[in-house]
Amino acid sequence: MLNIESVNGIVIAPNGTYKSFGVHSDEDIHLLTDINFHDSSFKMQLADDKWFKKLQRDLHFQYTNDTVHRQAMGWASKGIMTMIHAGVKDMEAYCVLAPVQVSNAQKKLLEKNYTNLKEQILRNDAYFETYVFNRDGGFASNGPLYGEDAFYDMLGVQVEKQNSKHR
Repeated sequence: MLNIESVNGIVIAPNGTYKSFGVHSDEDIHLLTDINFHDSSFKMQLADDKWFKKLQRDLHFQYTNDTVHRQAMGWASKGIMTMIHAGVKDMEAYCVLAPVQVSNAQKKLLEKNYTNLKEQILRNDAYFETYVFNRDGGFASNGPLYGEDAFYDMLGVQVEKQNSKHR
């Protein structure tokens, strides 16, 4: 199951496989280590991973030392979905950088994880937003979508919606 609340991020390939990276922590910033930050944990855990390297070859893109957030915009243009746990103490936030054309395998994975993700969002009183990107890497909408249900509607994934609470 997709567990975004305890990690820094999750990368979801077009074929529905996924890997997480980092460890989320609400500790004081001075107590955090490389595993608790997006860029360093991605570099440590996924940049050289066989799975991620195969994605790069198959989808024709290159990982650079730019931030994971900026690179995920380009990854979305290649069909990769990235979920980022951007929360800080007293403000949990989940951000999805999604391709405008999600694959059926990605839809199935998200459909299967709807209740689980919704529970994580509600349990953490989290802010949830989605940015959608075209194949050229540009924004596919006028702005972000707010709330998990708006995200699922954009994907065309039919699920039985639960009460939503988002800011």
